[in-house]
Parts: sequence; C-alpha cells; structure tokens
Amino acid sequence: MQVEMSVNWAAEALQQQRSKIRWLWIPVALLTGLGLALVKFNAGWSVLVLGLATLWAVLGTIGYSTLEGLNMTGSGLMGYGPDYRTVGLFSYYSNRKTLLANVATYVVLLAVGIVFPGRVDDPVLGSMLLGALQFAVAGLPLEFANLFVARRWGDSPPMRKALALWLPAVAVALLAHVLLMDALTYWHPTLIFPANWWAGPAMTFGYLFLMIALHHSALRWQRRLAQANQRADEADTGRRLAEAQLAVLQAQIEPHFLYNTLATVQYLLKGEPGAADFLLTQLIRYLRLAMPSMRQFSSTLGREFELTDAYLQIARLRMGGRLSVDLDLATALEGVEFPPLVLQTLVENAIKHGIEPKTGPVRIRVYAQRGDAELRVCVQDDGVGLGGAATQGGGTGLQNIRERLQGIYGERARLSIAGLPQGGVLASVTLPINPDRDL
Repeated sequence: MQVEMSVNWAAEALQQQRSKIRWLWIPVALLTGLGLALVKFNAGWSVLVLGLATLWAVLGTIGYSTLEGLNMTGSGLMGYGPDYRTVGLFSYYSNRKTLLANVATYVVLLAVGIVFPGRVDDPVLGSMLLGALQFAVAGLPLEFANLFVARRWGDSPPMRKALALWLPAVAVALLAHVLLMDALTYWHPTLIFPANWWAGPAMTFGYLFLMIALHHSALRWQRRLAQANQRADEADTGRRLAEAQLAVLQAQIEPHFLYNTLATVQYLLKGEPGAADFLLTQLIRYLRLAMPSMRQFSSTLGREFELTDAYLQIARLRMGGRLSVDLDLATALEGVEFPPLVLQTLVENAIKHGIEPKTGPVRIRVYAQRGDAELRVCVQDDGVGLGGAATQGGGTGLQNIRERLQGIYGERARLSIAGLPQGGVLASVTLPINPDRDL
C-alpha cells in the first residue's frame, strides 16, 4: 500500500510539473516575446503585453504555489491529510492573518496607483504605476465576493455557488474600470494609453480564471481525500467488526470439547495409560496454541494448521481411531497471514455435522492452495453431507466467518460450502494475498 501511494504521488507530482510548464511558463514566454517585439511599433502596447506577462507570472506562481501547498498539506500519513477540510482557496479568507495581509496588499496597491503616477516624469512609467490602481479596482470586487462565499458556505463551497457571486463581481469590476478610466483621463490625460483600457478587463478575467482553476483543483483534491478518508473509515469499521466477530467466536469455543476430552483422558487412564498420555499431550498442545489466538486478531497459516492438527488428533482418539486425518500445507505458505480460529471453526463444523453423525471409518482433509493473487484453504470431509445430520446447527459459526472476512477483506474474500458428488462437504475460504509481502 505504501509503495502504491508513493508511485501515485510521484506520478501526480510529475503531472503537476508538466501542467506548470504548459499553463504558466509557456504563456509567460509568449507574452514576453510579443511584448519585446512590439517595442519598435507601439510602446503602450508593449508595456501592456509585458505587464500582462508579469501579471500572469506572478498570479500563476501564487496559484501553483497554493496548489502545491494544498498537496503538501493534504499529504500526511499514507497521502491522507489529517485536516484536509481546512485546505482550499476559501480557507485563505477564513484566516485572520492572511486576511489582514490581503487587505494590506490592496492598501499598498491603491497607495502606489494614487500617489506615484503623477510624480514621475516618464509617462510610460506613470502608466505602469497606474496599473497598480487598475489591478486593485479589478480585484477588489472579486475579493469581497470570496470573503462573502467563505463566510456563507465555508472553505469548500460548490463551484456553482462561487460562480453565482464571481460573475456579478466581474460585472462590478468592469463597471468600476470604466469609471476609473474616465476619471484618470481627466486627472492624468498624458498617462493614459490605449492599452490601459484593456488592462482592467484583462486583469479581471485573468484573476477570475485563476480562481476558477484553483478552486476546481482544490475541490478535486478534497474529493479524492474525502474518498480516501471514507475508505479508511470503512476499513477501520470493518476491522472493528472483525474484532467483534472474533470476540464472539472466541466466546463460542465449545466447552463440551474440553469436558469430553478430559473425560476421555480419565477413562483411558484406567486401561490405556499410553493413549491417555498422548491425548493429554495433544490437549496441552492445543491449549498452548489456542490461548494466544484468543487474544490476537491475526495469525499465520502455519500456526492455524498446527492448532487444527492438535484438535484433530484429540478428535481422532476420542472417536476410537475411526477418523483419518490428512493435513497438507506447503512450507512456503506457513508464514502467510490468516485470520485466527477461522480454520478451526470450519473443522469443528465438519466434525460436528458431517463426521460424527456418520458410522464407520471417516476421513477429513485440510489443505491450502495458492494462486497468483489469492489463497484457498479447504476442509473436505466424507461425512453425511449437507442436510444429512439429524441435528442441524444454526449456522452462527459460518456466519461469523463470513462477516469477519467481509470486515477484513471486503468483497475480495469469500467462504463457500458445497456438497461433493461422492458424499461429504467441501468448505473453502479464499483470501487475497500479496506475494511480495506474504510469501
């Protein structure tokens, strides 16, 4: 999982770098080249184009820096930010310090655009200084719209609600630009070039498109993190459900098994002390293996097979030797992670409902098979088969297994119970495996 997240993160970083080149530096280079080419033909247009190139570079850099900040803030553990709900374009307007910094920036722009243009001798430089005032007038309506959206709908408003205020703010900004240009034509007629009439709308729409792009990217990032957070919550809920089911399963360990085993030991001591000693040894072995499994929520296939072998050895001796046991587990599969007590429950179910009701010799086989991406553990018996026992259980143990597997592995795991043509039942559990980790 960690490797997969790292690969995805690297791919996303590469994609963002390409996007930065395509949408930021290529337009800046083209506008700069056009502005330099226009120097020989029209100084005003040259200044406008170079100003647009500078504005594009500044706003684009701020925008992409914000995006990278969103990604870094949302990275966290395994790529999921712990507080991603505060990450977004409008969270900027919810923070007092950043809001004050924004106000200070516009105050400076207004001061520069009002005080300095008339005090310089170069009309081109004065026209450029007026650009600060134009930018303030072009941006302030959008800033007030952002502030209202942030206060009204929080850090992650839907795009349609943001556009519902952005578009009227653009209309206000364009109207303010026309009024400003009329006033500047009266106050500073020598500083107004044809390019100044286009600078305001260009700044307004450029700022609008930048905010749309930023908010769209932030919403997309937040949706991805919300989905990841939901999956993590579901996985945690599934794990807790699996633990609860395991606790129920542990509480269902049949006490009669222990009582009957001890009664058999007591009976054998009278005439077959060797058999009694063997049975007692297997019981101690079983309890030594079972007790840790009752306190843990994960085990290995090798441990579960050993526990099952101890249980079956006890069952074989208690049944007078008519039970044949066959356990088949490859050495390479012993370390594979496997839920505790699942295999034992399947074996107990086979003994109780298939083996014990049948007279004569009976056989049970437990084996594991590995595929490319899954592990299949089977319990096969030649007992009375499905529906053949006089007394049927409630299916609680099998239902617990299904719910535990669902909680741990989701739809990737399954439990199947099928009757065999020659008689008996085949119960199998199929789990997904990661060969690099499990084998």
